[in-house]
Amino acid sequence: MKNLIIIGARGFGREVFDLAKNTQAFKDGEYQIKGFLDDKSNALDGYQNYPNILGNVEDYHIQADDIFTCALGVVEPKKKYAQLILDKGGSFINLVDLQANVRSDISHLKGVLIFSFVFVSVDVALSDFVSLQHFSCLGHDSKVGKWSHMSSYSTITGYTVLEDEVMLQTAAKVVPKKTIGKGAMVGAGSLVVKNVKPGESVFGSPARKM
Repeated sequence: MKNLIIIGARGFGREVFDLAKNTQAFKDGEYQIKGFLDDKSNALDGYQNYPNILGNVEDYHIQADDIFTCALGVVEPKKKYAQLILDKGGSFINLVDLQANVRSDISHLKGVLIFSFVFVSVDVALSDFVSLQHFSCLGHDSKVGKWSHMSSYSTITGYTVLEDEVMLQTAAKVVPKKTIGKGAMVGAGSLVVKNVKPGESVFGSPARKM
């Protein structure tokens, strides 16, 4: 049995802990949850029924049966701390909630998080370390680049492309055949009707540059 370690013990980390307990792999006994890595040692004070914080990412010594997931919802720290573990030889697994509906193959990927009631349609191309939060929806033939994050109730439609490191905030939506450039951010509740340039932040309905 493998020992799963969650990078990040704060709000999103607690959500990922809940996700990790509701996967087929956990039900089948493929892993147990060993604990968290976080540089805030008291991040779980006041909360109950969570495993311990084992230390921080920088100082942690990987053990033979350790596997990892990264519970950081912001792109830059997710990249930083996941890469520290990768550089130490650590391995990341995908976590897919039993109540998610995934119609595309992700078996070749690592570090993917797919929460409950997510719908991934046919011929969708996901990438490593993508996070799809509750009720997000991905239409056919869409693409999501590495490190990108789709918050709850966000939607991308057919042939939409999210390049690497894109953030869609809660309930953001993108109409078909549009591209969101690398490192761009779409604000909560926004409707994207035209391409978004790399690094740009947009907000509103229709979405405009902030």
